[in-house]
Amino acid sequence: MFLLANILLLSGIFLFAASLFAVQQLIKKLPLGEVRNNWKILSFFIAGFAVGYAAYMFMLLTGKVVIASINFPAICFAVSAFVLLLCFLTYQTTRDIRTAITLDQASIIDPVLEIYNRRYFDRRIDEETQRSRRYNQPLSIILFEVDQLESIIKKQGGLVADVVLRKVSDFLVGSVRSSDIVARYDEHKIVVATTQTEPDMAIMLADRLRAEAENLEILPNSEQKGLDALHITVTAGVSCVEDRIKNGFDLMDVAEKAIMRADSNGRNRVYAYDPSDIVVPEETIEAAAA
Repeated sequence: MFLLANILLLSGIFLFAASLFAVQQLIKKLPLGEVRNNWKILSFFIAGFAVGYAAYMFMLLTGKVVIASINFPAICFAVSAFVLLLCFLTYQTTRDIRTAITLDQASIIDPVLEIYNRRYFDRRIDEETQRSRRYNQPLSIILFEVDQLESIIKKQGGLVADVVLRKVSDFLVGSVRSSDIVARYDEHKIVVATTQTEPDMAIMLADRLRAEAENLEILPNSEQKGLDALHITVTAGVSCVEDRIKNGFDLMDVAEKAIMRADSNGRNRVYAYDPSDIVVPEETIEAAAA
């Protein structure tokens, strides 16, 4: 019985050591904050139990404590096993949740621009459009197209075009509210969905961003390579939720028609279309600031 008691206590100490290892791995995966601090406190308690087990085992070995029953060492072993199981399952759950979040983010984030992709945007804009109609709240879309991007691709290559789009997307993300949605719409376009924004305010915002985009220095001037700094312009199409806008597709259709109108009337400007364009495509109203 004396030998069995010591084996159980020694096993409990090793189980607590394994629990401490699991807790340390868990702490590394947690963000800074109260939860992480609480797990650190728990690790001190686990270490304290391990020291207590070691002290009790030492007293048994030196004869300072006489064991009368195997029950207490068995309970100690069971407690340590339970703590290890709990810590391991918590660590495994946290790891799986982080993996799931990473995979989910990868499915909705554009890998080049690191903003939302078209798949995510189509889903969200339809939800936001329905919410806007249901609660009679304003919702506006600004579709930005980088002017002459095809020319940049032909002259300087696709990698430079990616840099251009990345600079523009970073600029837009930093210039709108955190509640607004910025996403890659296609190879040349970036879309911004701005909630609680009336049509006139959306046009003013689009024109301000268009003007500021002219000052972006996409590629710095290089005297060594004899290259001039690359600057770009953008054209914006604006659409807003109104009675004839039924869903997110209608909202984007109007914005796309505004961009198409820009192809024929000039670039580096803002266009807004009346939603009646959905019903009668020939009757469009230009309501933009040149």
